[in-house]
Amino acid sequence: MATAVPAAAAGAKYKCVAEAHLDLGRPKATSSCKKSASGKKVSKHRVKLVCDVVRGRGTPHEVPRVLYGPWVKPGQKSTVMCGFSSFTRSWAVETKA
Repeated sequence: MATAVPAAAAGAKYKCVAEAHLDLGRPKATSSCKKSASGKKVSKHRVKLVCDVVRGRGTPHEVPRVLYGPWVKPGQKSTVMCGFSSFTRSWAVETKA
């Protein structure tokens, strides 16, 4: 048996943003979505964070590592953190229609 989607949820559009900052010395990224007339249809979103992890002590080098937050509904926040000895390379929001 199929259930109907409420009309308010079916036509809602959202604008999603991601932001990154340090939390106790560790890179942390958060994504959130708010209703917007100029946005797009979103059923779920998550944050994507790319960190450069420092490896090696004699000749240290950076290894990129991609981390994803959990898929959440608009109105909720998706959060992910890198480990210690990491630097933020980039962050973004991923969405599902």
